Amino acid sequence: VAALACLTTMTRMVEDQRTQIGSLKALGFSRWAISKKYIGYAFWASLLGGLIGLAVGCTLIPAVIANAFNIMYNIPALQFKVQPVVCVLAVLAAVVCTTGAGLWACLSTLMDTPANLMRPKSPKPGKRVFLERIKPLWRRLSFTWKVTMRNLFRYQRRFWMTVIGIGGCTALIITGFGIRNSLYDVFDKQYDEITPYSAQVSLMDNITEDELTEIAAVLDGSELVSQWMSVSNQPVTAESDSRSLDSNVYLFTVADEERFSDFVHLRHRQDNAEVSLSQDGAVITEKLADMLDVGVGDTITLVDGDNRRAEVTITDLAENYVFHYVYITEECYESLFGQTSEINSLMVTYTEDTEENSDTVAEQLIPLSGVSSVSRIESTKNTFIEGMKGVDYAVVVITVSAAALAFVVLFNLTNINITERMRELATLKVLGFYTGELNAYIYRENIFLTIFGILLGLVLGKFLHQWLIITVEIDMVMFGRAVYWPSYVYSAVLTILFGMLVNLVMHHKLKKISMVESMKAPE
Repeated sequence: VAALACLTTMTRMVEDQRTQIGSLKALGFSRWAISKKYIGYAFWASLLGGLIGLAVGCTLIPAVIANAFNIMYNIPALQFKVQPVVCVLAVLAAVVCTTGAGLWACLSTLMDTPANLMRPKSPKPGKRVFLERIKPLWRRLSFTWKVTMRNLFRYQRRFWMTVIGIGGCTALIITGFGIRNSLYDVFDKQYDEITPYSAQVSLMDNITEDELTEIAAVLDGSELVSQWMSVSNQPVTAESDSRSLDSNVYLFTVADEERFSDFVHLRHRQDNAEVSLSQDGAVITEKLADMLDVGVGDTITLVDGDNRRAEVTITDLAENYVFHYVYITEECYESLFGQTSEINSLMVTYTEDTEENSDTVAEQLIPLSGVSSVSRIESTKNTFIEGMKGVDYAVVVITVSAAALAFVVLFNLTNINITERMRELATLKVLGFYTGELNAYIYRENIFLTIFGILLGLVLGKFLHQWLIITVEIDMVMFGRAVYWPSYVYSAVLTILFGMLVNLVMHHKLKKISMVESMKAPE
């Protein structure tokens, strides 16, 4: 898209100086001598722009990304270092695209004869459009609307440049909002829908029955606790034929599946259908399956902390976003490891999940000898969401970049459109068109091109978002895959606003068109 913007800019510059180029060619100047001016302009402009972009890209964007990564990690202050290969390739790409566009614009113009170059460029011949074949609709269109429809498809290059440019703008904005949707999905779905319990109580190793009884008495006697459940949750290593994952993988052993569903909702991501546990295999989370490159029916090997190995068949995949989990029944655990699982944590749901209630329950549990720690899930979620504010900066950066792209593409192409049709527009003024009617004559085309571009961008944005989310995803987290409909609406509205801004700027140029232009002979 950036290359298209460069191409339109250089094309406009060359077309504005057709007469001068034709005169130089008639005087015997070589094509290279004439092209040097324009190629040099493109080269130095792109080099300067590339260096400025390099400065911004190596400082601002890494700072925004690092701020987003603070959601999961405590990272030290950034140390900016120059990577020569990456920097050279980035600037070289900008220079090649812009200079190549200038070279192409010059050569395409210089192929013509000096006599033709010294005359204004003749307008392209009109063509029948598809709508003309739909006669009931075509007959109901006014003259100005018929002209608009014909002009849209008369200038094919301008049509596709505008549509692709606007499409790229819309796609970038959708990607920005989509990133925000995907990251917030991690915490909203994980802690509000999949694991909706209020707190997790970690127990001491080798906890005794008396200590468990004492903890159960406190929880059962508290009016602040609505329900709780003891589980076995231990870190394991998961291995497949092709890969092995030894961090952030936890084995959940479920003794009572019916009660377990009140604390952890196992479901499919695509259709929200419930997932049931089987005594003959394990349910694993979707991201873990992707990382191990396995699916339903495949076999994985689990290695626990005592280095005991067991092979288990995958019976289903469950939606999950933070960490990786393997869920099995108590009976399955006994058949795999030859012993019963050890209870090491409790899942607790409060009657009202407030900070005051959480602190009260924690004060009752912490003094007990069998309790290691009490952590409130909402506090963890709020900490993550607080760190998510850095993502909003990334959305702003992407939106501003998209706005600049839309403005440059629309401004250049509209400017070329007006310049190429100056005599036509001046003639319309002579024929009595008011300024508003003349503006509408041009703006209608921009509106239709913007709509086509938005439709293309809505499709491109979905695929761009999916690719980017999968690319930047870290091992321990699966980002959300959905872009919600408000993001599409906001993207379309912002793109329309950018287009309206260009129309407002070009209004002054249309007012300055002189009617005398239509009287001048081309010679």
